[in-house]
Amino acid sequence: MLPPAVEPSRPFLINVSGPYAVGKDTILNALLSRYGERVHRVHTATTRPVSLDADPTYEQVTLEELERRVADGGWIANHQLSGTTAYGTSITEIRAAASEGKICVHSIYAGDQGAGKLREILGRGLVSIGLLATDGQVEDQLAVLRERLLHRSRDDAAAIEARIRHQAEPLQYVLDNPVVETGDGLMPVFDHVLINEDLDATVAEVVELFEAAFLARA
Repeated sequence: MLPPAVEPSRPFLINVSGPYAVGKDTILNALLSRYGERVHRVHTATTRPVSLDADPTYEQVTLEELERRVADGGWIANHQLSGTTAYGTSITEIRAAASEGKICVHSIYAGDQGAGKLREILGRGLVSIGLLATDGQVEDQLAVLRERLLHRSRDDAAAIEARIRHQAEPLQYVLDNPVVETGDGLMPVFDHVLINEDLDATVAEVVELFEAAFLARA
């Protein structure tokens, strides 16, 4: 059970969700670079191996520890890769940073346990963006993501196919953009669904949305 909280009267968290390799971290890093100390990058606990040098906002924990945090309250968790890997987000951390006047930035899984649960809990306190690679349905999306991963030349074809195999579900979730019940009434999970075909243009669009939502009345 999450602890009750009085939310600020304006949004205090921006979330970007989408499939692997769609550009989520690049967009969030652009916001962090642009706005510096005004923003707070929300930490993520995960059962997969992490490198603190590569991303100090990730913390490796056991599944038992993550389940304990969720049971104690203040955390939500989602399971990915056919349930083999879990990720946790601290709602308590988000509320604490917001109480200090920070604008939180985060990327959570595009699914009921991730972006959907975040919307249910935070309602209008959240600006949530669903990110897609191209126009079209799941197979069109997967084809573009596969091409991007091949172009990176970081993984062999078998590793790329293993990653791609798990992306259909989050892609469909963004395309469906379901409506969920929140403390502010029924709301779609994503306020905006963007197509990231041109990274510079997408970053500029997210910056515009960010400033309109968080800085227009600052």
